[in-house]
Formats: sequence, structure tokens, C-alpha cells
Amino acid sequence: MKVSDSQHFRKTVAGVCMVTAPLVLLVAFAVSPKLETAASKQLVAAAGHPDRYLITMFAALVGVALLFGAILGLMHMMRERGAAYGNIGGTLALVGALGVMASMSAGFMVWVMARDGVSAADANLLHRFNHSAGAITIGIVGYLLAVGLVVVAMGLYRAHLVDWWMAMCIAVGAVLIEVAFPAHMLWTAIVGSAFLLVGMGSVGMMVLRETDAEWEDTPEYRGFRPAAGMS
Repeated sequence: MKVSDSQHFRKTVAGVCMVTAPLVLLVAFAVSPKLETAASKQLVAAAGHPDRYLITMFAALVGVALLFGAILGLMHMMRERGAAYGNIGGTLALVGALGVMASMSAGFMVWVMARDGVSAADANLLHRFNHSAGAITIGIVGYLLAVGLVVVAMGLYRAHLVDWWMAMCIAVGAVLIEVAFPAHMLWTAIVGSAFLLVGMGSVGMMVLRETDAEWEDTPEYRGFRPAAGMS
């Protein structure tokens, strides 16, 4: 890791985060019980599989935390070419990640309510919370994570820092994960995490393999080829 070498250490942390963040999210969604948004159904799902629910919440929390390092690493790659995409997209993604982490506090509250059995009072309280202005605002802020990653992916491609399929997988994966929750489709989140792992994980492996000099002055992607119909 060369902890005393700050330049090399930052490169390693960024690369590791790009690889592990989507991998941990994939594990979280693979373990997760059925996704529900209705309060009573949320509690029933958590009560039916309390251990899986708790593992999912902790894994998702770790995955989103690792995304912070990954996003900052992607922004670093674009600081000389595609800086506007990196600054705008990266900022949106970071704010969105904060929103997602804030919404996870409700997830842990659900687990506490459900572990001793589901009651009408708990369902009513959770319903009121889910429909409160604060919870709705936090949910909307969370969607900025997907918006930001789409912008970042576009910037990476336009700056010729990654191949087209890497950028596409990052963008598609982020959107599928966000769509999964309002659509109640867990498989969409799993597929989205797999896309994100392929795209962001490939960029992370590229970062880990490059030299410290290349990290400080990110070169054009070797073998870069525009996708058909794209400029």
C-alpha cells in the first residue's frame, strides 16, 4: 500500500474502492429480502428474514461508503480533461450518496421495529415517516447519485479516459439500481450492481495497474475506440 507515499496511497484507495463498492452492493442486493415500499409490507419482509435484512443494510452501508472513494477517484481522473463533467457529476453523486446513507437510517429503524414482531402501531408510524416531507426529500436527494454517475460516465468517455462499454456499464448500472426501489424489483438492483461492477470495476483495475505518474496525469485510454454512432 505504501502508506507513507500519499500519491500512491490515494491511487490504491481509489482503485480498490472502484472495485469493491459495486461488489459489496451486489452482495447486499443478492442477500436482500424482497423490496417493498409500503410500510406494512416493509415490516413483514424484515420480520420474515431479520438476519438477511440486517446483513443487507450493513453491506449496503459499506458499499455506499466505498462509493465515496470511487467517486473522488473518478473526479481525480477528469481534473485535466472533462473537468466540468467530473466536478458537476461528482458533486451530484456525492450529495446523492449522502442522501442514500441518510435514508438507510430508516432501514435500520425498520429492522428494530420488525425483530420483535409487526404491530399496527409500528406500521402506522413507519407509514407516517415514509410520507413525511423529510423522508421524501431525502429520497429525492438519493436519486442524485444515479444522475451524477451518468454525468461522470459521460465525461469519462468524452475525455477518452475509458472505453465506451465501461462508461455505459457505469451509467446503466447506476440507473437500474435507482429504478429498482420505486419499481419494487430486486432483480433490477442485482443486474444494476453487476453492470456497475463490470464498468467501475474495470476502471478500478486500470487505476490499480497504472503507474503513479499516470495517476497524476491520466493518459488517454489505450486502444480507445468510439462506439458506432458516437463522437
